[in-house]
Amino acid sequence: MKKTLVSVSFAVTLLLSVGTVQAESRMDLAREYMELPGNQQMMNDLFSPETMYNQLKASLPRNAKISNSKKRRIGNVLSQGMMQLRPSMDQIMLRESARVFTKAELRAMIAFYSSKEGASILAKMPQFMERSMTKLGPQIQRVQEAVAPAIQKIIRD
Repeated sequence: MKKTLVSVSFAVTLLLSVGTVQAESRMDLAREYMELPGNQQMMNDLFSPETMYNQLKASLPRNAKISNSKKRRIGNVLSQGMMQLRPSMDQIMLRESARVFTKAELRAMIAFYSSKEGASILAKMPQFMERSMTKLGPQIQRVQEAVAPAIQKIIRD
């Protein structure tokens, strides 16, 4: 009886450890990370009509006059277009998360972004990036315009 109990206990322990190993594959951990509510909301926010328009606005001439109605329409068109990419983007990001990050890193990201502070950071990230890029956009555009002749010369030579 004692041998049977030890054997059953060992078998249960073995099955549980195998189940844990399977649940802890890099792909499973990457999926868990990508499916965090904060990550999903961040992606939705990145493709919101307002965010999409503001990203475009950074590349428009400063003196461009566009009515609020047109801004909303442009934002909606951009957002709808980008949302079509969402399933493909999710698959690519899932696969690359599993390839790039170690199990330990994925576990750490899941733990952090599941916390109150981590979820708050994810929620603020689109606004942070939008504000930063809105301010950097004109500078980036000037640099690109300034270096364009040198790049064209390299390509011609």
